[in-house]
Amino acid sequence: MKFILPKLLGVTVLVGIAMFILSMIFKLLFAVLVLAGIGTFVAKMIGKKRERQMGYGNGKREFLPYYNNVPKPQEAVYSQTRKENLAIIPIQ
Repeated sequence: MKFILPKLLGVTVLVGIAMFILSMIFKLLFAVLVLAGIGTFVAKMIGKKRERQMGYGNGKREFLPYYNNVPKPQEAVYSQTRKENLAIIPIQ
């Protein structure tokens, strides 16, 4: 008993210190994760507020002073093709 108890006490103290350090590391990582989540949420809210105040967004370009002077691109008109006769024909 005199031989085992001091070693058992030493191992218990070392494991306790290691668990304390590991728990502090995980608590710090969790706190950083929570703060990053809150920061991302606040940045998103500020960005939405700024976007609403600026008056542009959702693909609108009316805020540009020269927007009305630029001609709008014409949409291509494609003729309908028959797809039943399309095939790859080998050439010999």
